[in-house]
Amino acid sequence: MWCNRQVSFSASPDNARSESELEVNPLNQLNLVGASKRFTNPATYDFTLAAYNSFDGGESWIEAAPFALLGNADPHKAWAGISDPAIAWDNAGNCFLAALPFPGHGSPYATLGIAIYKSSDGGRTWGAPNFIHPNTNDDKQWATGDNHPASPYYGRVYVAWDNGSQLAFARTLDHGATWRGVGANTVGWPLAPDSFSPSITVMDNGAVVIFWIAGDTIKFVKSTDGGDTFSPSQEAVTGVTTLSGNLPAPGGFPELPGGTFRVLTLPTSAAGAGGSLVVAWPDFRDGVSRIYCRRSADGGASWLGPPSGAPLLPFGPPATQHDFHPQLASTPSGQIGCAYYEFGPKSAGGASLIDVYLAVSGNGGASFGSPQRVSTTAWNPAVDAPLSHGDPRTTFIGDYFGLAGTSGGFIPFWTDTRTGIQEIFCGRVMMLGPLNGVQFRATVPAGTTQRWATWGWPACWHVAWDFVPTTPRPGAPQLRWRVQVEREMAGYITYWLSVTNLSASAVEVEARYTVFAFD
Repeated sequence: MWCNRQVSFSASPDNARSESELEVNPLNQLNLVGASKRFTNPATYDFTLAAYNSFDGGESWIEAAPFALLGNADPHKAWAGISDPAIAWDNAGNCFLAALPFPGHGSPYATLGIAIYKSSDGGRTWGAPNFIHPNTNDDKQWATGDNHPASPYYGRVYVAWDNGSQLAFARTLDHGATWRGVGANTVGWPLAPDSFSPSITVMDNGAVVIFWIAGDTIKFVKSTDGGDTFSPSQEAVTGVTTLSGNLPAPGGFPELPGGTFRVLTLPTSAAGAGGSLVVAWPDFRDGVSRIYCRRSADGGASWLGPPSGAPLLPFGPPATQHDFHPQLASTPSGQIGCAYYEFGPKSAGGASLIDVYLAVSGNGGASFGSPQRVSTTAWNPAVDAPLSHGDPRTTFIGDYFGLAGTSGGFIPFWTDTRTGIQEIFCGRVMMLGPLNGVQFRATVPAGTTQRWATWGWPACWHVAWDFVPTTPRPGAPQLRWRVQVEREMAGYITYWLSVTNLSASAVEVEARYTVFAFD
């Protein structure tokens, strides 16, 4: 069982949210920071990024104040917004957001470079942007931190992106005070040609591995010295059947059958314990979109299984369902999770909807368990969908979504339209009870009704209340009670408990609860 919590709360459908990222503070596993696009005009594809923070493990969320944007003497280079959120933590509790600033309509430039925002209070507030790489060809950045205390490079933060034709790279060794490229080179120093959409993974020994897709090949480079040097480009997967080459693309972006939203084949990666590495991607070789993966047990020195990869799950869903947007993440104990969207009709003749699934591996990606349905209700990607770059032929739900691995398990962080507006939701796995207890004891005078409030209960918990008289009085009912519920804040509720004494004498009562499921 999974609890779904709403993260963002939009007053207007114009503020659609999509393309999310989520990471956990390595120093405080209850502190999560997420980010997503926040639209202002979905019809014209106008948006910026919004950030969210939680200090109770995802029970409740607060949206931070808007990010600052930079002006420019050249109006074509003034920032109209920022895009493509990527989040990383260092070992001092600093959270970094790598963002892609872009100009307003009419500019000859599509993007403006790579900017870094920093929060030192767990995502509550964010400083001004550090524009580390002004460049009008940059795109598709990713970021991660070395959060392994045994690593000699513990605390470093790495960023990679496409500069238009090459894999570009930057890192900080001093908690964001300065940034550099490989060795002593400048920010953005290229590591390899032909890069698209890099994914960075840090292994538990501090090795940095960057994957990207080039045509039908997934390549990688590796550093074992904290980013001072990298290996030459190597191949992890060959013969990928990309969505781009096998689906209709009326607006230039591929679209799955039954949908109008854009989809891409982007790699995602994670490291487990020891030398285990997994890279995954959506693949169309079966005539439907499926999640494929390839694994290394020795840090990328060799790769197991077929060169073109194998299905992440040994058995797939029905042919009417498409699995896409895989996201990999690891927990501190080394488990690897893969979250993904599944799109298709959920009933015969029904509309095509999306569910969120999660599969977990406890053996370094050698196998994944049966997928768990995370979303408690399927959502419709056609609802409140922005137009991709303003093109009415293609809508937008994001090119990826968030997944964090914490000491308590995995937390997916996705776009959802169950409210009628594109919002961000997160999922937390629930444990089964029952947990029984007595909340309070009281005396109710004869013929009266008394009322109590008990607050701070997580909204997802399945709770039943009973009032039991402890004063013996045989022969007739003594009590009647009623339970009412108030949503006190996003993640918590208050129970209002009313008890009526039906007898002619005072009755002592116990307010007893049973929790059937909790997170």
